[in-house]
Amino acid sequence: MMRQAWLAEGRVDVPADVVEPGLWDDLAEEAGQCRKQAVVRHNQRPGLLVMRDGSITSPQRCTVHPGGAALKELALSKGLAEIAGEATGQGRMTPIRFGFKFYGPGDFMHVHRDDGKCDITFSCGLRKGLAPMGWLPRLRWLTSDQVAERFADTPFPTGGDGFPILSRQLTGFDGRRIPHWRTPLGPVSREVLITICFADLSA
Repeated sequence: MMRQAWLAEGRVDVPADVVEPGLWDDLAEEAGQCRKQAVVRHNQRPGLLVMRDGSITSPQRCTVHPGGAALKELALSKGLAEIAGEATGQGRMTPIRFGFKFYGPGDFMHVHRDDGKCDITFSCGLRKGLAPMGWLPRLRWLTSDQVAERFADTPFPTGGDGFPILSRQLTGFDGRRIPHWRTPLGPVSREVLITICFADLSA
């Protein structure tokens, strides 16, 4: 079922029992500590830039931190690696990048595509009521040059779908192919996101 959902929709929901309930509290506490040392990520280069690996970089602003022991435990979870492998049909899935992203008032992420090495990206929030991410799964199979040309002057496309950011429940998605973005947060909004990227390093 996960493989079918991945092929059809480019996303897969991670069963809640894959993550130990107590780990979420540890992650929330760790995120609170990491926020104090988080660094600003503010890419101000205008427009969409297609990279050699097929990813697309674009302007964004947030703060980031690679996390600590709790996030590493989640990223190295055998159950999460199995979900990644089952969804993508690849055998030896390894987390190659993970961290916390902190979004505050006005923070944003223009339309882009993820690192070309990332076979599946898992994401979730640590709070309830997070705004959905915008994404365009119907453009999954366009080349990155085609995507960049189409949205050269449209940092936050209209007509896209809303990708729900669940609280304490991971969802995997095909971020290296599906264009996605986050519109600027409102004046009182604060969001804490977890992201974990997996790749098949045996390929």
